[in-house]
Amino acid sequence: MDPLMASVAEAVRRRAQAPPPAAGLDPDAELSALGVTSLGVAGLIVDLEEEFSFQFPADAVTPEVFHTLRTLTDSVRALCRHQSG
Repeated sequence: MDPLMASVAEAVRRRAQAPPPAAGLDPDAELSALGVTSLGVAGLIVDLEEEFSFQFPADAVTPEVFHTLRTLTDSVRALCRHQSG
C-alpha cells in the first residue's frame, strides 16, 4: 500500500462505523461494507480536503469515487495533482 493510500485508509478507518483493522483493509472492499455511511462520506470529504489541501469539486462527489479505498485514493491523487499544478 503506497503512502497516499495508507493515509486515505486511515481516514476511512476513522469514519467507518465498525473500523476494520489497518492491516486487513482491502483496497477493493466497498466503503459501505467497511461501515462508511453517507455521513461518514461527508466527514471523509472534510478530512481529506484538510489533510491534502485540496477541494473536492461537486462533480467528484459520486458513488463511483467513494466506492472503494482504491477509487477514493485514485481520485484524491488526481485532485491533488490537478489542483497543485
